Amino acid sequence: MKEVKVLTIDERGRIVIPQIVRKSLGITTNSQLMMVSDSENKEIRITPIGLQDENKLIKLRITMGDIPGALAKLAATFGNLNLSMMYSEAVIVEKDKTAIWTVISESPDFALEELEKILKEKGEALKVEFLSLE
Repeated sequence: MKEVKVLTIDERGRIVIPQIVRKSLGITTNSQLMMVSDSENKEIRITPIGLQDENKLIKLRITMGDIPGALAKLAATFGNLNLSMMYSEAVIVEKDKTAIWTVISESPDFALEELEKILKEKGEALKVEFLSLE
């Protein structure tokens, strides 16, 4: 069932998710939500993500070659590490040369430096940057 509500932003930029919506989606205190804003289309999407409290999210910017299969190889590397991706977006920077893939994923249970090394070796990433989620 779809619920349509008009929300108001308060002076501190906050919105209240109505109780009926929270209840129907199973959103409770400390639930995690992912927000994706699209300035071109003037849209905001807020999606509940089903992570347990002890799991943390990481955001990565991965530079790769703009060649066929490059994105698939990196995505397969995440899969082989059993890391769920909550969001991803790929953009070509320079046709046939470089592309950037931005990913929000579960944090691995090993050091981020090791993840960077694996993405470069097995996924053939050119550069891996860890970004703030804020």
